[in-house]
Amino acid sequence: MDSARILIVEDEKLVADDLQETLQGLGYEVSASVASGEEALAKIAEAVPDLVLMDIRLAGVLDGVQTSDLIQSQFQIPIVYLTANADCTTLERVKASQPFGYILKPFDEKILATTIDIALSRHQAEKEMRQALSTTEVELQNIKQKAQKQSEHISILAHELRNPVTTIKFAIEMLMNHNVNLPEDKRERYIERIQNATKSLNNLLEDVLTLERTRVNKLQCLPIPIEFVSFCREVLETFQLSSGDLYSFVFSSNESYCLVYLDDKLLWHLLNNLLSNAVKYSPKGGNIWLTITFTAETINLQVKDQGIGIPAEAQTTLFEPFQRASNVGKIPGSGLGLAIAKQCVTLQGGTITVESAVGAGATFTVILPRQNASYPLLAKKQK
Repeated sequence: MDSARILIVEDEKLVADDLQETLQGLGYEVSASVASGEEALAKIAEAVPDLVLMDIRLAGVLDGVQTSDLIQSQFQIPIVYLTANADCTTLERVKASQPFGYILKPFDEKILATTIDIALSRHQAEKEMRQALSTTEVELQNIKQKAQKQSEHISILAHELRNPVTTIKFAIEMLMNHNVNLPEDKRERYIERIQNATKSLNNLLEDVLTLERTRVNKLQCLPIPIEFVSFCREVLETFQLSSGDLYSFVFSSNESYCLVYLDDKLLWHLLNNLLSNAVKYSPKGGNIWLTITFTAETINLQVKDQGIGIPAEAQTTLFEPFQRASNVGKIPGSGLGLAIAKQCVTLQGGTITVESAVGAGATFTVILPRQNASYPLLAKKQK
């Protein structure tokens, strides 16, 4: 272990020399020996010692107590007084400066060694305690921030749950109280609202459960042989049927058939969330593109829309849970979809990126590793 470096502040040269010789004999390193408080501050600024032996009466403007106060406030170095002054006034000033030790001249070598050892040990203990307190404060702050985020997340979920529940409640009340007098078209409209609200509830709960499985590492990648082109086409056709004439879905692929190993559930979550977002943030009558480009090693999947776009400042946190851009306005959403999409991509060894600008739509690009599958479907296709 390295020996402690000690600064001597003593204006009597004979005492200073004796101190230096004694300290070196005890195994300590004397960093310097100075006669005034001003010189002590200058030396400490050059190289900080582990401890200062401080006389009270010094040459110069500053006395030992004043110098100690400045050292403690600027450098937090332990101070041990070594002085011939023991009057009550001096002792009161010394106590107020909270020293790590007080030795009367002429000093005893054993007392000097013991006092220095205790002072260094105490200083190290206090330093460790400060570090522990600082770490605890940081951890408490992190806990508070997490608790605040969780509270915000719960508020978002509560809001998203309240909307479909209110819709279902209202529609059921209308059907129960006015069913006999309701025209057939209104009855069907209320039933459709219940169905849509139920679907929204189911989707939200599915997103929450999927995200929770990801958080506790229970969402796994279980690849099976999938004919990728037809899989994507079927998902897109489902969206086209559910949206009717409100949106136009455009599909393209540079290969008509490709059998690969991927997780069908993760792939469905990925496509469903990307396409749902494209629909949600696009104007009625807009186009939504699903483009697949196969290379020898990758599958490049791209979903593009003509929607409201994403501000640049929101893109850095876009794939984190419960994050939504500032320009979404009253468009409903929990901010879970893209977080789930990213996890579905990551679990399959891929990447997802976004290119967007406000008012210019958004393009999400997913790159997955291409692992071709040898399977009876492939042989059947090649016949």
